[in-house]
Amino acid sequence: MHVTRRSFLKSASTVTLGTALAPGISLALEEDPVSTHRKPTLVVVFLRGGMDGLNLIVPHGEQAYYDLRPSIAIPKPGTPGGALDLDGTFGLHPAAAALAPLFDEGLAVALHAVGHARNTRSHFVEQDLWETAIADHGLATAGWLNRHLATSRGRGPVRALALGNRLPRSLRGDVQTIALRGLSDLTLPGDTKSLDATLEAMQRAYGGSQTKAGAAGLLSRGGTASLDALRQLQAVAAKPYTPVVEFPATDLGRRCAEASRLIKSDLGLELVELDLGGWDTHQGQGGVAGTFANNLRQLSEALAAMVRDLQERLDDILIVTLTEFGRTARQNGSNGTDHGWASCSLVFGGGLRPAGGGKPRKVLGHWPGLAPEDLHQRRDLAHTTDFRDLYAECLGFLGNSELETVLPGHKVRPLGLLREA
Repeated sequence: MHVTRRSFLKSASTVTLGTALAPGISLALEEDPVSTHRKPTLVVVFLRGGMDGLNLIVPHGEQAYYDLRPSIAIPKPGTPGGALDLDGTFGLHPAAAALAPLFDEGLAVALHAVGHARNTRSHFVEQDLWETAIADHGLATAGWLNRHLATSRGRGPVRALALGNRLPRSLRGDVQTIALRGLSDLTLPGDTKSLDATLEAMQRAYGGSQTKAGAAGLLSRGGTASLDALRQLQAVAAKPYTPVVEFPATDLGRRCAEASRLIKSDLGLELVELDLGGWDTHQGQGGVAGTFANNLRQLSEALAAMVRDLQERLDDILIVTLTEFGRTARQNGSNGTDHGWASCSLVFGGGLRPAGGGKPRKVLGHWPGLAPEDLHQRRDLAHTTDFRDLYAECLGFLGNSELETVLPGHKVRPLGLLREA
């Protein structure tokens, strides 16, 4: 969580400006923006808690799925509460109905059986690993999205932000980034007499580790660029805005609406991260209804609205969902699922590669199967796609070829997810 011009002269500090901002606000700035006709933006939606990919992209063509989940499986297509068929083998959970037209139009694809070989089934460890993309690292390791920023040039005053109450691990590092609750929080004191209040807010963001003098020093070295970025964000917040579509009145719907608005403001935004928790469904997960379905409905309706709102520039937008692991293939005794292995990712955008003849590809990845001998340790969906290969596709979309630096130690296997530029 930081405020900077080009990493506040490579200072990795967290600064909050204005008492109404989330703890904290950090700015990824580019001193010399690069003008380009193509302005790709990656939106990452992290589903925290371990999302059950088997009940999102339902393998209704495999009987083993129903054998393993007698009370929480999603019925076959064509039956009451049944999955929405995608390709004859897989279907969407009915709570994700808002996404079905996007699959039909080639604007959405599911990548199934995504994970990695060193899964610990620990929320803390796995979220950290997915956000750094490095298995063996120290506390000072930058997030993978921050390494993207460090190895590429920006095109505007604000390159990356997270909409939420915290700066995610993926955006932390030497290049400083923004975390804010929403545009309505972008209020700075209106006169120079409020400087002390501003510095006190900054000190709170540092967790008490910086003195007023230290914060003032940061301002004196890089404050002009930082405040300019804040002023531009404030200008976006001050302008009337009407989205193309109506966003759902949910927390995620509001944040997706604000992300869409900021992308269309042409500030040079390259990266946006959003979080949605509540996926740790050990009990009462439910099938067609229940905790999982309610969470999935919120996710699907918000993402569908975002895709439609950005439709005119969708060729330069990529939206990806991630989660730290999947759930056990077999339901537990509490009508839920426990920490598992592989899950699935949803990808949205106008640049998805179609199948032959232009027909949309709806589900990608090698399917390992759910028979006992096919399961990882005879309990979980095995992974056949490493999540870092998905990251490599995202980096290619952003025009970053420094894969060895951003994804060190990983030999990339191309997925062919996107059309060639």
